[in-house]
Amino acid sequence: MKDYSHLLSIIIPFYNDERFIIDCLGSLFCQIDQDVQVVLVDDGSNDNTNHLISGFLNANSDVQVKIIHQHNQGISIARNVGLQQATGKFIAFLDADDILSKNYYAVIKPLLSADEDDLIDFNYQRFTDTPPVAAINEIADRVPYNFEAEGLSCLKPLFKHSMWHLWSRVYRQTLLDGDSFEAGRRYEDVIFAPFQYLKTQKIAHLNNSLYYYRDNALGITRNIKKSDIDDLHFALNKMISYTQTHDEDPLLRQLAAGMLLNCFNEIKNMTKAVHGFYHYGPALKRDIKIAARICQGSDIPAKKVMQMRFPEVDTRLSALRRALKKTKPRPATSSV
Repeated sequence: MKDYSHLLSIIIPFYNDERFIIDCLGSLFCQIDQDVQVVLVDDGSNDNTNHLISGFLNANSDVQVKIIHQHNQGISIARNVGLQQATGKFIAFLDADDILSKNYYAVIKPLLSADEDDLIDFNYQRFTDTPPVAAINEIADRVPYNFEAEGLSCLKPLFKHSMWHLWSRVYRQTLLDGDSFEAGRRYEDVIFAPFQYLKTQKIAHLNNSLYYYRDNALGITRNIKKSDIDDLHFALNKMISYTQTHDEDPLLRQLAAGMLLNCFNEIKNMTKAVHGFYHYGPALKRDIKIAARICQGSDIPAKKVMQMRFPEVDTRLSALRRALKKTKPRPATSSV
């Protein structure tokens, strides 16, 4: 059995986050103890972030910190580097522009020390400028996923809503053995997190808001790239392949259907943002149709399954609407 130097390793990748990094670190360092290792991964920052961190760490030298510098290679590689350096029995992630509830560690430490769960997920809150105020004397409201009574069906709400943020979870390090983040992918959470739930039945949810997500205008959800469509296509294919490998399990197909529909909806929105209408290349069109076959007979609405079966109809209708909108005459303006 592997010996761990720490109970928890918290991995923080950063790149040019000088506006937010001190708030981020301050929200963490004010509450942790010697059982926590902080792994900071600099992904080639060229602004003032490293200088700010250096000053902060000099003033907070009692915390166990590992800092790694690398050339800019993207957040997926940065997280992989963090995983390689982590010495905690459990792993958590914190984005450099976000902050933690002041109750984060007090709530989760007793659960990690109890050593009953392989995976714990919890709630989060969004904010723009002013972060939420944490509850006073908050205790863990732990609800285990009821695999004993429901089997995989207990995961259906999770897969239906498909909120796969890496940072709203804590993972046992051995659960992640053999896994890594896909290099060059921005939507690495969708590619990574769902599959951790299919490895274990020791999973619990906390009805506690422990993470505060900053609604950053520079975030990836506000700045869609063509490559993001490829990332979601990759996630779609990964779940298709997993389901085909476990084709004998109807409950797994039900779970997969929720994630596949979510990927399809995200891809639709992304193609419209990039191309101005719903546009699917040949390979993507083929794989959406495969996903439709998996979704048939599930809880997915028939209308959505039909959209996935015939994505070319989506393309033609949305292209037509776009063309009509362009040719629609503008109302005349009256002169005074």
